[in-house]
Amino acid sequence: MGPIEMLKSQFALLWRFLGFFQPPLLRLLHISVVGLVVLQVLTQLAGMSMTHAISGLVLSMLGLGLIALGLGTRGPRHYYPYLWGDMDQLKRDVAAIRSGKLIIAPRPKGLACVVQGLGMGALAMSMISGLWLFRSWQMGEISHAAATMHGIFVFLLVAYAVGHGGMAMGHFFFWKKAAAKK
Repeated sequence: MGPIEMLKSQFALLWRFLGFFQPPLLRLLHISVVGLVVLQVLTQLAGMSMTHAISGLVLSMLGLGLIALGLGTRGPRHYYPYLWGDMDQLKRDVAAIRSGKLIIAPRPKGLACVVQGLGMGALAMSMISGLWLFRSWQMGEISHAAATMHGIFVFLLVAYAVGHGGMAMGHFFFWKKAAAKK
């Protein structure tokens, strides 16, 4: 199997794996947002300001869709149970990790969902501050406050993406390994 076929095979397996947790439209938005976040980081590092601005606007629209669909499908209590004082599943997940279990199945109101909620918050704040920065640029005077806030929220979003992506790849790896044994 060549590298292209291998990549296609891995992508198909990843699409199937994500299907256990997300309906197709949510998966598509999730993958698009991840790709655009990576593109944003790369274009910023390369100094490609117009590509960065355009992909940022597209990311804002798709990110809003991802957040709206996620919250609309599952509700805010799924991602932010602690706001309602509902800590039972989160406590069970933390206890499982403390007992040495590194991979725990994602459950509503559990650690994985709370982490996803934090990611949605970082994405929302990055989008809002990015739109504020873009608008100040359009008006001819870049807001220092907008640039600072955007930088902070983008850093949090990238940190989240690395952590969440790493955990997701860990889950994917162990799922693939278990599926291969069957």
